[in-house]
Formats: sequence, C-alpha cells, structure tokens
Amino acid sequence: LGISAVEFLCLGASKDSTAEANIEDASRVTLREARGLGRGVVIAASHTGNWDLAACAIAKQLPLLVVTKRLKMRWIDAFWQNTRTRLGVRLCEAAGAMSLARAQLAADGAVAMMIDQVPNKRSHSEQISFLGEPAFVDRAPATLAARSHAPLVVSAARRLVDGSHQLAVLDVIIPPERAGKAWIEEATTRATKALEKFVIENPSEWLWMHRRWRAPSV
Repeated sequence: LGISAVEFLCLGASKDSTAEANIEDASRVTLREARGLGRGVVIAASHTGNWDLAACAIAKQLPLLVVTKRLKMRWIDAFWQNTRTRLGVRLCEAAGAMSLARAQLAADGAVAMMIDQVPNKRSHSEQISFLGEPAFVDRAPATLAARSHAPLVVSAARRLVDGSHQLAVLDVIIPPERAGKAWIEEATTRATKALEKFVIENPSEWLWMHRRWRAPSV
C-alpha cells in the first residue's frame, strides 16, 4: 500500500503517465484484436499491481472510462480523481454508469469495472468460489458486455523487478449474439477464475484491505 501511494504521488507530479507502466506485447496484440470487432471493450479490472498506473497505460492506447467509488477523505479523493482525469482517464460513479458506459463502447472506447470487490447489492452479484471461499462477485461487467455485445477483457497488473508495471490480458470472453443470464453468470465465473489463477501465481500483486468474502449490505 505504501509503495502504491508513493507511486501515485509521483504520478500526480508527472506529465507522463506511462513512464513506468506498459501493456505487455502479447496482451497488446490481444487487446487490439478484441477492439477489432468494433464494439469497444469492457475491461474486468482488479486491485493488482498499481491499478492506477495500469489504467493510465490503457488510456494512452484508447479512450477509457473507469467506473469508480469515491474515497471518504475528500481531499485525498479530489487529488486521486483529478490526477486520473488529467492523465486521460474518464471517471464515473456506479449510479447511472450503464448509460455512460454503453455510449463509451458505442464510440469504440473501453470501460473498466472492478471484479474483486463486494458489490453494493446482493441482487447484482454471483456467489463464486474465490481463493477457496465463496465470494460475491459483481455481474455488472459481464452484463454490460452482454448488452453491448462487447468483448469482456479480463486484466491484471504486476510490478516487475525493475519497479516498472506491466498490464496483462488474462482472458477475452466474447458474448454470443443473444447473451442472456446464463452467459452473464458463466462469464462472471470465468473472469473470477482467471483472476484467481493470477493471484495464486502472483500473491504479492493483489492488494485487498477489506473483507472480500463478506455479503453485500443489502
């Protein structure tokens, strides 16, 4: 957490958002192929590596909208959100995000949504085994992909030995023409399992400070 905080403070003073972050070569090709469908891409993101640096790296490649939560400490939140915006990352909160997200995809952009945090509502989630225990996983990324016919791109970031960051595409899940509830559930599970495999292989790269396996409050 301390390293990520210092990295972000340095990012706030920097004019180059990708000096220490990049997309690995094979994943760049995969991402380009997914975009080749002309429907934009939904990015199933996670709290791995330094996700803010990863988001800025993506924003250098294509227009990016990130569905985010506000921090309780307003001055930290203002610095955090303003820095991301200055470096090309467009932000929106969960309320009303679907219409903005679909417009972003229609313009062949990307929408990033987290898949490793507890959803706000139980009705918006699937309960899936994650690291050996049942966890509630938000269906929103897969739902957005299904409704917009956009590929669901599962991603994760890691720190390299030289301190730089690299973003990897773990999986690409393409919805069928008529993607219903069964596909949404299957895609949510598949994305979660791809992230789980990454965390098992790179345990130090996943930062989570809340009760990941608790139930949604409502």
